[in-house]
Amino acid sequence: MKKTIFVTAVCVALVAMMSARAAEKAENQSLGVSEKVSAIDAYVRSVETNISSSQRKEQMLSPGELKNVTNENWTKIHTYSDGADLKRMKLYPTAGSQRTEEFYYRNGKPVFVFLEANGAGKENHDQNATGDKYYFADGKLIAATAADGKSIDVNSAEAKKMSEKLQKESQAFRASVK
Repeated sequence: MKKTIFVTAVCVALVAMMSARAAEKAENQSLGVSEKVSAIDAYVRSVETNISSSQRKEQMLSPGELKNVTNENWTKIHTYSDGADLKRMKLYPTAGSQRTEEFYYRNGKPVFVFLEANGAGKENHDQNATGDKYYFADGKLIAATAADGKSIDVNSAEAKKMSEKLQKESQAFRASVK
């Protein structure tokens, strides 16, 4: 009987300790995401600060050229590079729409995507603009914020679908730039 109580007490203690470690690990992971988002925001600001020294190219798109990956009718893409290293890409809509998409790259991979409802009249990123923000690390969506400032659950089906869409768009848009 004493052995059973002792074994049960040890098991309960182990479970409690493992739960505490799991909670601590989850907290550290969320801090990790917050730190990554802050680092990405700083990177985007540095790209924008140095945009005038970047090489800008404009690629005009034919109607429906990117229909296999997007339902938007884009007319042109501006790319900004530091040598062969693509830093930023902005897509512009057809007449009648103001929606734009901006992709920021580090080491050839998208790290930040900004979807702005009224971005067509702006060449540079507007820090005060409202839009959906998507943060990526190692090819995975790590955080997202809706235009209203509310956090988007990156594990939701909608966020996963948007992440896949943005990744596919990024690849297709880059391939279309000559």
